[in-house]
Amino acid sequence: SDKFYYINKQLEQLQEKEKAVLQKKLDAIDFSVLKEIERRATVTERGVFAPLEAVEVDEIEKRADEFKEIGLKTLRDGKVGLVLLAGGQGTRLVFDQPKGTVNIGLTKEIYIFECLMNNLMQVVKEVGVFIPLSIMTSISNKKETVDFFEDHQYFGYDKSYIKFFIQEMVPTVDFEGRVLMASNTELAMAPNGNGGWFSSMVLDGMLEDVHKRGIEWINVFAVDNVLQKMADPMFIGATIA
Repeated sequence: SDKFYYINKQLEQLQEKEKAVLQKKLDAIDFSVLKEIERRATVTERGVFAPLEAVEVDEIEKRADEFKEIGLKTLRDGKVGLVLLAGGQGTRLVFDQPKGTVNIGLTKEIYIFECLMNNLMQVVKEVGVFIPLSIMTSISNKKETVDFFEDHQYFGYDKSYIKFFIQEMVPTVDFEGRVLMASNTELAMAPNGNGGWFSSMVLDGMLEDVHKRGIEWINVFAVDNVLQKMADPMFIGATIA
């Protein structure tokens, strides 16, 4: 089809050996994502606007003990898993390594990953159990990320509760929706974005661990916010209630 215009052009020019290399890579790619491009005319259609249901601050304060107790029990029962979205590089911070490895300390060394793990350890001490943590990396920074955690002894966390998975890559296209080539035998690929965390977990076989551990709730958070309290018992309890 027209969306494979550049690929077909390239195949016409390649020798049989190179064709086989490109074909093998094509066979491994899920092109279903391109269907979204065909929906450009309808993807922004607006439906009915209605207020979202929400737990407001006043209610949280009134039911604080109830929410916290639910959260603590759910965490202690091992029904909550965590996903840290850490596939990005620190490019905008003028740092060409995984964003979580950026040292943000002014008077001492302290890294973004370290801040997040310190916050999580506070919850672990309160709950009394470690909480399964899955860290999404990119295909290019997984080794750097794993090495960083190993070099820092996982910041005191039990490493048997930490797993790393790779963010799914998807084809890039031009303004006509045609898949772009990066070289004779390579497609131009890009990470599928934070919204693709679940499909990335599925693709990397992570759901087997989720089911094995009996996890029912997944708390997802991004690497950028060093002040966030991951697996906050109050938040977990309010969400479940």
